[in-house]
Amino acid sequence: MEPSNHDKKGNDQRVHDLAVVRRPELLRAASSGQLQLLVEFLSKEDGASSAAAAALAREVAICLEEAQAQLAPTLYPSAATEGASALHVVAASGDRPGYLEVARTICQKAGQLLLAGDSNGDTPLHYAVRAGNADMASLLVGQADGSDDQRKAMVRMQNKRGETALHEAVRFGRTTGLRMVNALMAVDRELARVVARDGTSVLYLAISLHYNRIARELIRQDKELAFSGPLGQNALHPAVLHSKSEVFLTLTIESIALCLSAIS
Repeated sequence: MEPSNHDKKGNDQRVHDLAVVRRPELLRAASSGQLQLLVEFLSKEDGASSAAAAALAREVAICLEEAQAQLAPTLYPSAATEGASALHVVAASGDRPGYLEVARTICQKAGQLLLAGDSNGDTPLHYAVRAGNADMASLLVGQADGSDDQRKAMVRMQNKRGETALHEAVRFGRTTGLRMVNALMAVDRELARVVARDGTSVLYLAISLHYNRIARELIRQDKELAFSGPLGQNALHPAVLHSKSEVFLTLTIESIALCLSAIS
């Protein structure tokens, strides 16, 4: 049965409310795990007109930038908060079951927010990976509607710097970064071929940051991955600079082979 105009209007209003999170109290609640208000709001039926639902909707709809100074600086380490949705906030906040439950509920009620970018083009997946929330990132990818192609399109989404969530996973590094790299590459084996607007590939980034295990894993998963860097450089430049470390022995030969095969 087709939804009535009243139901559709109610759903559209909820999506609008979720798309612009502005109230400092709600942002603090999201970042601290006190998510009951948001859960109650999301649990309301379409078209609900109770005073509580209306009050919650108003609470969600006040300017996000008012709260920016009160948020922990690591919550949004490099992105402006304009245009961030409720899903962005929860995605960046944590990996505990409460956060995952609310993120899942938001996706069910307003799935289009999965692909929504903030003013820097960062999606909720960018936020989750940047914060090192591996379980949250996996949940978001799993919530992508339908086919493998749609999930691939999601992980390939680029922000205004041209970076995918894989760039953020590499940058996070360590064991968690490697776990997120593997999860993203499992969705799209050719994801490491996507480069940023300045030419930075994820392989170049991994070698530059001395993340040897991640660099090796990227090469293992895709022998035809991109190896370019900014300003006309490629992955050989940082590899040679780090030639006294393990990266020279384990990566440079493979990187040279990649470069030669591309040139020939």
